[in-house]
Amino acid sequence: MTSSRLSKLSLPFVLVLLSPAVLAADTAHDWLVRMNRAAGALNYDGVFVYQHADQLQSMRIIHRADIHSRRERLVALSGVGREVIRTDSEVRCYLPDENAVLVEHRKADAKGFPNLAPRSPGELDENYDIRLGKSGRVANRKAQSVIIRPRDAYRYGYHLWADIDTGLLLKAYLIDHQGSILEQFMFTQVSIGGKIADSDLEPLNKGGGYVWYREPAATDTPAQGASGWTVAKLPKGFSLSTHMLRKLANRELPVEQMVYSDGLAVISVFVEQIDAGIAGRAKGVSGFTAKGAVNAYGSRVGTHQVTVVGEVPVMTIRLIGGSVVPARAASGGN
Repeated sequence: MTSSRLSKLSLPFVLVLLSPAVLAADTAHDWLVRMNRAAGALNYDGVFVYQHADQLQSMRIIHRADIHSRRERLVALSGVGREVIRTDSEVRCYLPDENAVLVEHRKADAKGFPNLAPRSPGELDENYDIRLGKSGRVANRKAQSVIIRPRDAYRYGYHLWADIDTGLLLKAYLIDHQGSILEQFMFTQVSIGGKIADSDLEPLNKGGGYVWYREPAATDTPAQGASGWTVAKLPKGFSLSTHMLRKLANRELPVEQMVYSDGLAVISVFVEQIDAGIAGRAKGVSGFTAKGAVNAYGSRVGTHQVTVVGEVPVMTIRLIGGSVVPARAASGGN
């Protein structure tokens, strides 16, 4: 190939031509970038399992990407029947057993396997030790592992395996500070590349008879100005990334949401004013609850319900949940 012809090739195409032997010299950070890009840019069709505690779920995922958009279909292969169709802007969840379809707006930063790798791994070094692990095989494909270890006990660690040929994330462990696996995702079979037909991205049962439930338009709006609430004690590395006012379907008043992140772990703080007329009957999260690796803490602060949720250790939720206070109180009332 002449230099003039090579210059006409796009950078992504040139990268595809690189052999696994060349890519083997990549750093752990390079592999994380490849994982992040591959999840959105490649076509793939596979079956993966998700396990946490004693629960095991099996899902099929079909993902198609082009220069204009992405579309994805997930089919539950175990448990309650359901299918999810996701585009760049919308999520439709088909529940055939209930003859219902739930339609929601898709958040731009929404995550889900295999799209779990951080977008900017260089920002994590202060709070995580990131290094290459051993190579191995996952779903009968050669894989390179990357180990992400937290530098303190306020966040979880990760062990990720990427397909050597394409960079697609094939397996992921979420690990606590004692080294125990809290949850895991793993492809048991996967086909990467090739064409995905339109019919493969349509729900199996899309005929009539469903009751459609649509999320109201413009339910989330950026909060204007500073919040009236603050977190007095944040673990090192966490900072406010998003501040929103959310209008929930079953709430009269908007709920304030503050999202804190260290670039990998994400914690949401919800503050809701309790209507005086229903204060005695208001039911929110009280104390600690857990589902899988997600921990939550709820409490009443004056006339407000405060709820903290995140895929972080209990001690992190406890620290933040116990320090959500009105901004005026945090500043000494001045």
